[in-house]
Amino acid sequence: MNVQLMRVVTNGIEQYISPLANMLTRSKHVSALRDGFQLAMPFVIVGSLFVPLIFPPILQDAGSGIGSAWYRFSVEWRELLLPPFQLTLGLIALMIAFGTSASLAKQYQMPERFSGLTGCLSFLLLAGFYGPEPSEMRYLGGMGIFTALMASFYAIEVIRFFYLRGWYIQLPDEVPTITMQGFKLITPLIFILFTLTLFNAYLQHEFQLLFPQIVELFFQPLLVASDTLTAVLISLLISHLLWFVGIHGALIITGIMNPFWMRSLIENQQALASGVEQLPHIYLQGFWDYYILIGGIGSTLPLIFMAIRSQSKQLRSVGKVGLIPSLFNINEPILFGFPIIMNPLFLIPFICVPLLNASLAWYLTDIGVLDRFVAMLPWSMPAPIGAAWAANGSINNLCMSLLAILNSWFIYKPFFKAHEKMLIEQELKLKRNRSA
Repeated sequence: MNVQLMRVVTNGIEQYISPLANMLTRSKHVSALRDGFQLAMPFVIVGSLFVPLIFPPILQDAGSGIGSAWYRFSVEWRELLLPPFQLTLGLIALMIAFGTSASLAKQYQMPERFSGLTGCLSFLLLAGFYGPEPSEMRYLGGMGIFTALMASFYAIEVIRFFYLRGWYIQLPDEVPTITMQGFKLITPLIFILFTLTLFNAYLQHEFQLLFPQIVELFFQPLLVASDTLTAVLISLLISHLLWFVGIHGALIITGIMNPFWMRSLIENQQALASGVEQLPHIYLQGFWDYYILIGGIGSTLPLIFMAIRSQSKQLRSVGKVGLIPSLFNINEPILFGFPIIMNPLFLIPFICVPLLNASLAWYLTDIGVLDRFVAMLPWSMPAPIGAAWAANGSINNLCMSLLAILNSWFIYKPFFKAHEKMLIEQELKLKRNRSA
């Protein structure tokens, strides 16, 4: 790539994208949002493990053998297996409310447990879980995530506002810490509950709607837009451009997309449970992890195997160090060891490989060749296994992940060979200088 063009691209990223990315990275609220989802993740993963047991990808007339036994097991034990599935995935919004509130409170150096409970209470109140006809239970799950985030942020900011101004009950230092913190919370807690109650009354009087219902209507266009190929390509482009200049772009993008992914996952699982033939959503975390980030950001897994067999000592060393981490989608040794970051030679494949694989996977999913994801697994799950497992045992998805690896191999190969040739020449030159 022309050096001048490389400078233009780098300057553009640093001037227009990096400031926003740095602001999002340093934002306490974005960090709290991310922590809230991280807290809920193990519960989502465990709940997702029950999906193939409760809703097996086996038809009733599967005949004899493992498939038939799997189906009979599902029918016989479904009533026993449903509660853990429903309580893990059905309470996601409540868990996120606690985690987000506790994280934001920690960053403000306020009591985490009291703040987390206040966030939960604020969410339940704002979502309408009171009175003779409480709000729909679905708002405790994926449908209530946005309400949980807004209620959490509001509650913690009110507590902080009161604490900074000394508007709280102060007890003597001799009182146990937890008692002191409890009494300190009383005044802001009363204000939070009172204002949210008035706010709910206003919404019901003016619009005959609860807050999560308004949020649902307001965010519907965003939810639709977030599940499009355009959203996939834009998020990929931003993430990889940021990574190329050394900013953790994936952390920013996943933090923004997590609320959409979580809600889409719940809706896919609900559709699966109701027997819908085609699930509604394509772009979920599984799509991001197992079709696009194979071996890490940039789909760099094939580079590891090329490096291990390289004639360059530097590349062989990086390949050996990075092999095990890359199998679990951790590729910092590659990014900094080749290097790929700020290396103009690798800019084109680093960006184009994920865009190509994402486009191919999207269209194959859209026409029904690939199955849509119904489970959340750890992002570190090896890609082919994760692609199959997260789609309820889909062999087609496993093959798509292998095809993505093959695409990555062929696209990266000429750039790797050029980089290898340059390093070999440098190593030979260094060896001659030392022997001279």
